[in-house]
Amino acid sequence: MKLRDVLATERTIVPLPATTLEGAAAALLERLAVARGVLDEAKLRRRVSEVRREDVAAMGDRAFLLHYRTDAVGQLLVAIGVAAEPIRQQVNDDERAARVVLMVVTPPRFAARYLQVVGAFARMLRKPEALAAVYAAPDAASMLELDSIQDIALPEQLAVRDVMSYQPRTIRADASLRDAARLLARTGLGALPVVDDDERVLGMLTEREVIRHLVTTQAFTGPDVRASFAPGMAPKTVREAMTRQVLCVASDQPLAEVASLMSNKDVDKVPVVREGRLIGFLTRGDIVRKLIGS
Repeated sequence: MKLRDVLATERTIVPLPATTLEGAAAALLERLAVARGVLDEAKLRRRVSEVRREDVAAMGDRAFLLHYRTDAVGQLLVAIGVAAEPIRQQVNDDERAARVVLMVVTPPRFAARYLQVVGAFARMLRKPEALAAVYAAPDAASMLELDSIQDIALPEQLAVRDVMSYQPRTIRADASLRDAARLLARTGLGALPVVDDDERVLGMLTEREVIRHLVTTQAFTGPDVRASFAPGMAPKTVREAMTRQVLCVASDQPLAEVASLMSNKDVDKVPVVREGRLIGFLTRGDIVRKLIGS
């Protein structure tokens, strides 16, 4: 299957009449909303309007990727636009800019195809000559006839080991929950595998478990929302808060298979194990960053 097979002239906008990412998203959504394969247009529009942080990824200075998982569509759909001038997005103090904007909408069960499509786009846009040809295309039909789009095949499946983080940060079950909360806040990891002295996975501690347990045992006071234990109450340990039902994967599993499993289980992070011992950590962010090369 080639990259051209997932594109259509009616879902391609050249030139893209937008100067902001919000405007580009609105224009691409109008093309997608009426595409064959959309099961519920109103639901699709609601999903895109939620504007979740994880829905947007930057492919360096080459493109913005807007990606949405929703059962409002029955198949993977792609819209693409190329603006005459860079489209800008402000993220805190950081401004990003790119001329290409991709919008990919897919049912959760199509995670494998999603990975292949994004990987193909990333590979194509990393080639300077291909990107220059995309910029120079005068209209949608001309762009879709480019060799760089016609000839690129969807990539073979990656394995978990190609994307996972090695030597992930972990925590012990008898560690203080307060210390674990500070570690999560300082690192921004969102979750920590809980392991024993032999690196066997005992559970997972996420921000959700920390918040639930701290809310029930601590009083939050002061303008900086620092937590202090209630009088006479002993500090809780990670063991008391962690979840013991953990989805673990193997390093040699196909990435598309694991991505689909994570989507179906609504899991963002999974430990990677070999014979029960932790060897890595995989997140949805790892998958996207690997595929788009940023």
